[in-house]
Amino acid sequence: MLYLARSADLERNVPTQPYLEHVLHVLVRGRCYLRKVLRYARDWDAVAVLRIMELAAEYHDLGKLNEKNQRVLRGEIKVKRLPVSHADAGVAHLISQDAWTSALLVCAHHAGLPDFTDLDIRGMRNSSIEQQVDQELSDLLERHESSVRPAIISRLPLEITSALKSADIRLLFSCLTHADHGDAARASNQEQNIGKPPKLRASERLEALRRHGEKLSKNGGVSDRNRMRENFFEACSNAVCDDAISICDAPVGTGKTTSVMSYLLNMSAKQGLRRIFVILPFTNIITQSVKTYRKALVMEGENADDVVAEIHHRADFENPASRKLTALWDAPIVVTTAVAFFETLASASPAALRRLQNLPGSAIFLDEAHAMLPVKLLPLAWQWIQHAASAWSCHWVLASGSLCHFWSLDEFRQDSVFRQLPNLLPDVAQMKLQNFEITRVRHRYQPTAMSLEDLAGWLKELEGPIIVVLNTVHTAAAAARAAEHVFGAGNVLHLSTSLTPADREVTLDLVKARLECKAQTGWCLIATSCVEAGVDLSFRTGVRECASLLSLLQLAGRVNRNSEHEVADVWTVTLNANDSGVTRNPSLLCSSRILREFFEQGREISPNLCTEAMQREIREQGSFSARLCDCEGQYAFQMIEKEFKVIDDQSQLAVIDPELVRRILDYKEVSWREVQDGSVRIRENIREKLKIEESKRYPGVLLWPQGAKYSSFLGYMEAVLELEDFNEDGWAIV
Repeated sequence: MLYLARSADLERNVPTQPYLEHVLHVLVRGRCYLRKVLRYARDWDAVAVLRIMELAAEYHDLGKLNEKNQRVLRGEIKVKRLPVSHADAGVAHLISQDAWTSALLVCAHHAGLPDFTDLDIRGMRNSSIEQQVDQELSDLLERHESSVRPAIISRLPLEITSALKSADIRLLFSCLTHADHGDAARASNQEQNIGKPPKLRASERLEALRRHGEKLSKNGGVSDRNRMRENFFEACSNAVCDDAISICDAPVGTGKTTSVMSYLLNMSAKQGLRRIFVILPFTNIITQSVKTYRKALVMEGENADDVVAEIHHRADFENPASRKLTALWDAPIVVTTAVAFFETLASASPAALRRLQNLPGSAIFLDEAHAMLPVKLLPLAWQWIQHAASAWSCHWVLASGSLCHFWSLDEFRQDSVFRQLPNLLPDVAQMKLQNFEITRVRHRYQPTAMSLEDLAGWLKELEGPIIVVLNTVHTAAAAARAAEHVFGAGNVLHLSTSLTPADREVTLDLVKARLECKAQTGWCLIATSCVEAGVDLSFRTGVRECASLLSLLQLAGRVNRNSEHEVADVWTVTLNANDSGVTRNPSLLCSSRILREFFEQGREISPNLCTEAMQREIREQGSFSARLCDCEGQYAFQMIEKEFKVIDDQSQLAVIDPELVRRILDYKEVSWREVQDGSVRIRENIREKLKIEESKRYPGVLLWPQGAKYSSFLGYMEAVLELEDFNEDGWAIV
């Protein structure tokens, strides 16, 4: 008898999928992904983990053979879901065989990885159907054996023993879920319409990068700084690549974007690595780096989007219809944010973790490494970094213009084998570049709390052009609107994640064009932290709402960047919390207080204070960091996913671009890249206020309502501020 794994979809002309076909495809795909991982895995029992994967793949859908489920799959009964949860049967069988890790993967393959403490209380079984499944298990196995077993050529011994850490279990789970989701997408015609990803071709791309650098050197003229940049590039591209974790403790203007990439390519060629990740601060504008890499690294005949993937949002979708919009890490060079990267490592959900299997055997560049995460999350992130280096053959470079050596603190040193990290920048070159930094900016403090109206008037008195970085999206938008009344229309630009990536790119290009026109000084850029790190901008004056020492030093890198002026000011200010346009960022309360104390004590603001500031912040956070690390050691997957939040809010992807919204409503083809470029992330409270509906075609994706305001100046905050204006004036929204 023919058993089914997937029912037909007559509307989309999708036929049924046989159970045998799906099981074999998941088994073959899972083996393929895991064998790629095993090329780089160290100290793993390859036979054991391969057997764990095979058992999970073979029995993950055993419960679909239940007769009630088969009747639904055959179309005899019309219901939205299978009447009997299909994971429990496979779990029951694998537990009976003492294949506990395989049972865990099957238990989680739709629900997500659980906390082991919950398993101690409730077990992996589904209590509501456990008795029914136990009664019919022998019949299900008989159906499975007659259908699947003859088609499986080889079978490894059942005895499996392997000590795996939480990160390793996530990695095995990634192989299984990517195989399962991938085959489901193929069978239902929902696969992403892309070909086979290009290879890294590290040696060839290194030569291409060299040629690109030589061309830039010819156009850049001769100066001490340019010569040092060239020397740094050569040192990186020819470096010995034996260290699993290195640092690039280089100040502003070193050319880290291309120099560190040359090191990563050199390392990848020598170590046989398969992929390079560039991780930028979680709210950073990554387009600038992507443009550079695509210009320098793409070979003739290649599609630039396929070679260098640009991933702004973490957009993961559990619903089968929406999975094709999930961005995967399958390009040879992936440029993404710390949010997307580290929250994937922390995830327990199948949709997010399916991309993790692409990480082993990679070189990873953590740009602005000290600022990539809230301080309280760094200890656990450091554990993951070390484990990926020692167990998955990953090679890391931690870089910054003001790098805090956090790994040297007591809170990071437990069981660490990476205590002394080599610097890519030679000592002599570093000293010369640091000399440029001594008088580049002057830090000043304005202790009086200002309203946004007061701030706008005060900014008008400063030397322009001015960059202003504020602590929340809401405050930045409200401040930009207030400043426009003072500076005049067109003399205030605004950048934050309230704008789509496409609109942020347009605004950033406009900012650069204005900066190049030295005669234009009476204007300002008001932004969030998305511009304070890794963006090649140079303003006359900087203003930073009090946040943290690390953020302040990052902003200083956007002021007088090339020492055009003898000295330039970088101000730290505080805002009046009673102003209706000002919203607080609770995560910055501790770090901002520490920074205020430094100013009040007359301490010199410099990178030398970074380690002290970070240590104070970690210790004042209490036991959170230690508890998080303990949860990781106890396989508390759900707890880690819940607590390890780079941005502490609940947000959802909302498609803004009206043409893209129309195509989705008309059921026309769209890609994940188009959705990314035309979308923003909306908090739940804003969604409720603006009554934003979810797409029926792509569950999990919000569609910006027709008539709701959005502008290339303030983004979706146009609608939010308008709503607040109405409420303040006593209007009712109906």
